[in-house]
This record gives sequence, structure tokens and C-alpha cells, in this order.
Amino acid sequence: MRRDRGSTMPLILGFVLLAMITVAGAVAAGQAFVHQRDLQHVCDGAAAAAAASAADLRRDAALAGAGALRFAEVPAAVEAYLARDPARRAVLVRSALSADARTIVLSCVETRPVAFGAAFGRGGGLRHTVTSAARAPIR
Repeated sequence: MRRDRGSTMPLILGFVLLAMITVAGAVAAGQAFVHQRDLQHVCDGAAAAAAASAADLRRDAALAGAGALRFAEVPAAVEAYLARDPARRAVLVRSALSADARTIVLSCVETRPVAFGAAFGRGGGLRHTVTSAARAPIR
């Protein structure tokens, strides 16, 4: 019995290490989820702002009638929306217009650092990509 003494210490240390790794993974996953959700909110807002400012409510046959959007105004509207929050200057936005010229589709990309990223092989951060669409407002 005397030689078994102290053999529980490596077991306890192993469990503590396993618990710390699990907590670190949960924190990193939660932070990544929050960043993804925040980017989705920003992209939704930018799409809505772009659709509202690009709405061309004149009856114009070349633009498929009332409610068509002017695509040329989309980048300026998106930039103005993102400029409200200096932390969002790193968001890359690609925009497209639907075939009926009534829906703007934005693809937003942002790379954010992750808690304990180096431990999980993500020292450079995690790249988040979201898509959002907005239709021209009806007035």
C-alpha cells in the first residue's frame, strides 16, 4: 500500500488540464459565435441602408419600373453605414444586384482574433463570412 501513495496526483493534474482545455475551447467557440452574429447584424444593416438610399421610385422602363435600385449608389451607402462604427472599417463588402433590380445582396467578410487562438491553431484569427439581402422599400 505504501507505494500507491501519491499516484492520484498525476490523475488530478490530468483532469485539471483537461478541464482547462475544455473551458478554453468553450470560450473560443462562444467568442467566434458572437463575432459571427455581430457581423451578420452589421451586414443586415448595411444592406438595408444601401437598399433605402439606392431606391429609385420613379417609373423608369429601363430599370424595370417603380421600386428599382440604382446599383451605382450602393458602395457609397455601404461605406457611409460602416463609417458610423470605426471598429468595422476592416469589413470587406461585395455587393450584387438581383436580375429584377429590386434586391441588393451583400457578402461581408471580416477576420477577427479568437481567444486562445494560438492554442487551437488560429493565431491569425478566424475569418467570418456572412450574406445579407435587402429589397427596395415600397412607398
